[in-house]
Amino acid sequence: RVELYGWLEASPRSLRSPHRYLARRYFGSDVEAERFLSAASPRIGRSAVEHLFRVASGLESQILGDIHIQGQVRRAYRHAVDSGTMGPHLHRLLDVALKTGKAVKRETELMSGRSSVGSEAAALAGRRLGGLKGRRCAVVGCGKIGTHAALNLIKLGADVVLLNRSPGRAEHVRDTVGGTIGDWSQLHGEVARSEVVVVATGSRTPVIRLDELIAERTGADPHLLIVDIGMPRNVEPAIAGFPNTTLIDLDELHPEVALVARSRDDAVPHAQDIVAGHVDEYMAWQTSHGAKEALRPLRENLQEICLREIRYAKERGASDADMQRAASRIVSKLLARPMTVLRDAERDQDVEVVHGAMRLIFDEDRAVPQLPSELEAASG
Repeated sequence: RVELYGWLEASPRSLRSPHRYLARRYFGSDVEAERFLSAASPRIGRSAVEHLFRVASGLESQILGDIHIQGQVRRAYRHAVDSGTMGPHLHRLLDVALKTGKAVKRETELMSGRSSVGSEAAALAGRRLGGLKGRRCAVVGCGKIGTHAALNLIKLGADVVLLNRSPGRAEHVRDTVGGTIGDWSQLHGEVARSEVVVVATGSRTPVIRLDELIAERTGADPHLLIVDIGMPRNVEPAIAGFPNTTLIDLDELHPEVALVARSRDDAVPHAQDIVAGHVDEYMAWQTSHGAKEALRPLRENLQEICLREIRYAKERGASDADMQRAASRIVSKLLARPMTVLRDAERDQDVEVVHGAMRLIFDEDRAVPQLPSELEAASG
């Protein structure tokens, strides 16, 4: 799935659709943006923050507690930084999201044990066959999911054959976790000779087809268990009706891993509490940051005024450092009340109006907007 996160300085109500704006910026095409939005679940504000923190904590994964989601969030963060698209709000958002995920992993059992679709597929095969030691298992597709499947099949004692359209990727997996490399051009033959096949390619159409598998299978071949964890499906559904063959897809995988997931289910309430705490932390920072930015011109102006007013103290022997400290103390006392008011105003949907007014009043670099002629006359 694809998730887009963005920070808009303008109030969402000032845009007809902030989500459409974000999608168009990302895809660069109105057609692709609308296609994305037709399947998207839009969120704004705290709801969006909470969703990201749940994602980074493994609470929104296809397999509950999937530890690899954190890596995806981290890579997206780095890519955005390298692309120069990160402002202070998104920097803080992603930083706290990753901190949340680490806290959930450290303080709960949510991410303990097997936590990926590939590893769960291998575990399922082991349970179904009563062990995999010495059994011939094929992994079709050597991406990240296939790699985890191969690793766990090998840990269970299986003889793993790696099949990938690009041989270089299969070689990398072999060198990393073990196994032998099969011939992709003989894919259905390799599948037919196996007892377990885990299929996880990036193909948009089935790579294992019934007619070709029938041509390769003989009555002497062992029972074949195929676990299709591709999305979309990589195995023709009709194979499920072929004799001496069992086909399991993602929809069936979840019930099979219920026992493994039970301990992680028990950890969910604690994980949710951790997420809620970090969401509160981020929202409090966001509130404070907005108020500070709105008051920054006022702070700078007041400090300059205070410095001018007390410079005469230098004639009495006060140092520059003494004057600077005195000015800061005066400014802090003057801003205490406005800061509280602005922080409380964050509960108002029109807080951007308050912030904008503060910047307009106190930021000398901002141009004063021209009033309509009828208001000019009234104000004259």
